[in-house]
Amino acid sequence: MCSAMGPVALSRALGQKHAPTPQQADVIGAQPGPLLVVAGAGAGKTETMAARVVWLVANGYARPEEILGLTFTRKAAQELGKRVRDRLGVLAGDDALVRRLDPSGELADALTVIAPTVSTYDAYAGDLIREYGLLVPVEPDARLITDAELHAIALDVVTNYPRELIAEGGTNPSLGTVVENVLGLATAMGNELAAPDEVAEQARIFIAETESLPRSPRSKTEFSQKLAGWRAKQQERAAYLPLATELNAELRRRGVVTFNEQMSVAAALARDHAAVGRGQRARYRVVMLDEYQDTSHAQRVLLRSLFGGGADPGLTVTAVGDPMQAIYGWRGATAANLEAFVDDFPLADGSPAPKKQLTTSWRNPLEVLELTNKVSAAILGTGPNRAVEQLEPRPGAGEGDVVLGFFPDATAEVDYVANELAVQYESAQQDGTDFSAAVLVRKNRHSAEIAEALELRGIPYEVVGVAGLLDIPEVADTVAIATMLVRPSDSEAALRVLAGSAVGLGLADLQALANRASNLRGRERGEPVGADGVADAENRESTEDTGADVNAAEAALAAQLGELVERAAAINTAPERPAGLADAVADLGEPERYSEEGLARLRELSAKLRWLRTHSLGKRLVDLFADIIAVFGIRTEVLARPGAAGASHLTRLLEEVAAYPGTSLEGLLDFFDLARAHEGGFAPGPVAVKADRVQILTAHKAKGLEWDTVAVLHADDRTYAAKAETFLTNLKVLQEDTFADPDVTPAFAEAETRTQFQGAAEEWIATVRENQAEEAARLFYVAVTRSERKLMVTGSRATAGTTQGAKPYAHFDALRDLVPEERIVCWADGADPAADGETDAEAITAASGAREGSWPGAGPAESQLDAAAAVARARENLPKLSEGELFGLWERDVTALIEEHEASLSAEVAVEVPAELTASDVVAMRADPSQFARRARRPVPFKPNTYAKRGTAFHEWLEDFYGAHPLLDEDELPGSGEAEVDPTRLAELKCSFEASHWANRTPVFVERPFELALGDSVVRGRIDAIFEDPETGGWTVVDWKTGLKPSKAEMESAKLQLAVYREAWRRIANDGRGVRAVFFYVRTGEDFAPSDLPGSDELAALLNPADRRGWGNVSPVEREATATERGASEGGAERSRR
Repeated sequence: MCSAMGPVALSRALGQKHAPTPQQADVIGAQPGPLLVVAGAGAGKTETMAARVVWLVANGYARPEEILGLTFTRKAAQELGKRVRDRLGVLAGDDALVRRLDPSGELADALTVIAPTVSTYDAYAGDLIREYGLLVPVEPDARLITDAELHAIALDVVTNYPRELIAEGGTNPSLGTVVENVLGLATAMGNELAAPDEVAEQARIFIAETESLPRSPRSKTEFSQKLAGWRAKQQERAAYLPLATELNAELRRRGVVTFNEQMSVAAALARDHAAVGRGQRARYRVVMLDEYQDTSHAQRVLLRSLFGGGADPGLTVTAVGDPMQAIYGWRGATAANLEAFVDDFPLADGSPAPKKQLTTSWRNPLEVLELTNKVSAAILGTGPNRAVEQLEPRPGAGEGDVVLGFFPDATAEVDYVANELAVQYESAQQDGTDFSAAVLVRKNRHSAEIAEALELRGIPYEVVGVAGLLDIPEVADTVAIATMLVRPSDSEAALRVLAGSAVGLGLADLQALANRASNLRGRERGEPVGADGVADAENRESTEDTGADVNAAEAALAAQLGELVERAAAINTAPERPAGLADAVADLGEPERYSEEGLARLRELSAKLRWLRTHSLGKRLVDLFADIIAVFGIRTEVLARPGAAGASHLTRLLEEVAAYPGTSLEGLLDFFDLARAHEGGFAPGPVAVKADRVQILTAHKAKGLEWDTVAVLHADDRTYAAKAETFLTNLKVLQEDTFADPDVTPAFAEAETRTQFQGAAEEWIATVRENQAEEAARLFYVAVTRSERKLMVTGSRATAGTTQGAKPYAHFDALRDLVPEERIVCWADGADPAADGETDAEAITAASGAREGSWPGAGPAESQLDAAAAVARARENLPKLSEGELFGLWERDVTALIEEHEASLSAEVAVEVPAELTASDVVAMRADPSQFARRARRPVPFKPNTYAKRGTAFHEWLEDFYGAHPLLDEDELPGSGEAEVDPTRLAELKCSFEASHWANRTPVFVERPFELALGDSVVRGRIDAIFEDPETGGWTVVDWKTGLKPSKAEMESAKLQLAVYREAWRRIANDGRGVRAVFFYVRTGEDFAPSDLPGSDELAALLNPADRRGWGNVSPVEREATATERGASEGGAERSRR
């Protein structure tokens, strides 16, 4: 190997358009070993990471298969992996450059197979469990489940839990609350690698400590109300521990694992079994860790145990992160991991790892950077020791536009933003250019108001994430109707339906219905009630006063006692829930209560709900919701209103319902409630930036993305207020290490009474609140760094549900001095009452009530009324029906329209080709496109069949036959001892092979892995054997088949597997020699070597959706972005053991 080529020179040699900057070159060409790279928002970290990998490979520090890259999302992993593979592919194709870099030929040999491993942290943890899972009590083949499926399992566990959960002084929680608590507690324990005994011990110590302290001399009670509440919360958490343990046990019984548990198990594996780390360090010599500031404690333990601690001085570990984008503390992430990296991954001499920075923003214009740097300076300071320097504009950065506004009320704020976006959208439409815009909100519930405003203006939009989707009016109404079916006591949901356009009940009728609900509640309690809903107390009083003699008094007493007995019995037998508005709808009572129109509407609603309960509650959940939409005409209503969204949100709702794995409507509604509670969503999840609509999403989901125009809504001090969530008041939070630490809170060292202890704890809570306020500021920073050109930051003084005016968020207010006065469109912060005038005060008062919304609006638009009148006039002069030409044309057109409409409502849609495939997938796609589409859309792992096991056992023997010894002997193979693997048949296969001509030949390669790019897909697999052909001077690739030779029709599909192998080896060998592909059927001793195999272009065309028609229609809608391991077929190259 010659002396190392520098990053700039390598970039030029590879023909890259832009050479790395000096900062990037410093990172790319850093010497092997641990390295921390702090990269600001939009600083090109992905490009730099890819370039560093290529530089290390080109200079001989690692082979491509020794590269491991880890990030958080599949999208980021695919992007990084593609850049690395493409660059290494260019390098491999330049023979002169490769010889110049390494005349010995080792680099050329290393580039024969370009197969770096780039995946998500979760996927890597799953790989570790599959490989080493037998070391811990987790099955290696445990199936990974989604948050929705976890919720369904937790619901089952809680429902069947036999023990009590109510701690002393605690409350009786609802079923949904218990499920939420146990999921939160289990997640927190997984993130912190905390055992149940450890959590129980912390609770015991807290109780004992507060018990042992004396009361303050002035204290009148044993414990203050606050301290008593803290103690009760620790007891409650301890009471939940057995339930959390039972949930984990149920997951084991079902053979499933959650994302959170998968990571904690992998961390325990790495921490407790040194052999795991030795194996991974031998396999990977270069490790790239992306977004390291978002790693959790469990992830830190995992990575430090595998690759840190100075265990291997020759290992290159590069972590990239940005402390200003650490926004997932609520999910267990901690920004302290980034700072700790230099100590967790020391140099060979034990000194901290070096740290480098990337501070050039390739995204934001100068005008936006001035604002973002102001926010970062407020958090990190301006001194030389700040964690990351301020961002600088890229050379030649274009002009940007920043607009600020703090409006009198939320309506004015939303209207301004919607109007600005409408102008930009219309301009883009006229110019024929892309329209890239996003509205970022802090809370999911803020999505609905901007969505409604865009809808009114006809601007296409998309609400990203299920939580924001649930607040879209038509979706909220559909869910409210579903709630009425099974939760009659939920009057909030019932009121939405009753007061909305689905029923449109007036106030007087609503009051009458509420009185009827009170009647029903009184009946449940055994109270006699009158028509006005008031218990008939006068009758009882008159009974008490009748008669002066003893007999009359005894009779009255007996009557009262009997009444009390009846009421007690009624209470004991009554349902747990009180009667609600939905109960009153089912039992309206006296008709004279209601107006004539109100009674008719209520009877119609009652009939619809009764029909749904009778005909739909037993159906699948997605069918139930489809029935709700149809019975109430919701789809018709949304399609009739003007707007660009149409029924897309209802379709999205049905997709989410279809994805929920449970069968309980109650469970689904609880899951939706939980989704609303998580402002950042359950998981980061991939979000694709669209160039034809406004995307509405939370700032959490926007991380890592960028748009031309970005609007940040509701930047007020209430929206960005920090809440101190601690173990003292939140069951789902574990005790922090800093609690009661005198170094953090000195007051604990002097606490000698319960009152002083409480005061010290309150000081500690204030410290926690400051830390969480800093995370809120970082979230604001993430939001304002998403813009490539135009940034709008707005807030409002008056918001729904408040009586006092909000103030601009502190970091928002600080930006005002950086923006020209003409770009501040409004600033009604109340600081200048004379300027704000009465308008501001009136706005606060008007906004203090709950914000109301309904669909499709208060009434039809004027244009709709005109259209309806025109249709009515036309109907008055319809021609008579006849068998003539006109009637036939009408019938044909109407029939075509109906069929088109029914087709548009069909849930059957095309499934995209997965981005990653196996050779067997290509065969399956050709053999049965619909079946392949179903598996691609919703892959389900299944146990390998007898043929697959037999094929696996034979291949293991064959590897040993050719001297490629497997890791396990044949009798050590999983399943080899089961009766399903017939030893007699296996022996016959061995004898048949030994008698064949292949037994006398020596392969050049056995079990050769490959990665083949075909069109937009990547096909991976292994070739069983590769021989040199002395007669032709070419190559022969062979795939061993242990089953029977297929029929002629089946063989047409099977030949594609040979075509893939032939093309893969042709590219790997790259020597111009011919390649022949052969199936050898071991059982019969036959060779099958077709001569008409498709070439590279034909294979790419097969996988290209533009060149195929209808290969993959499935129901209901769902896309699957990556290939998932599917069941192994007999003798296939992608066998189940891989």
